[in-house]
Amino acid sequence: MLKTSDSGLNEIKKAVKSLPVKKKIEVLTMLEKELFAARFKSLLKEFRESARKYPITIEEITGEVESVRQRRYENRN
Repeated sequence: MLKTSDSGLNEIKKAVKSLPVKKKIEVLTMLEKELFAARFKSLLKEFRESARKYPITIEEITGEVESVRQRRYENRN
C-alpha cells in the first residue's frame, strides 16, 4: 500500500499518468463518485454565503423573470 505522504501522492500521480486513457477515465469516474457529496456541499455553502451577502426579495426575482420573459418574447417576433 502506498503512503499518503507527499511522496506517496507523487507516486500515485506518476502511476495515474502512466495508465492508458481508458484506465484514467475509470480513476476519474471513481473520484467523481467519491467526491460528489463533498463538492455538492461546498457549492451549496457558496450559494448560501452569497445569498446572505447579497439578499434578494421575491419582488426583485419576479421583476427579473418578467424582464427576461419580455426580452425573449420580443426577440421571437
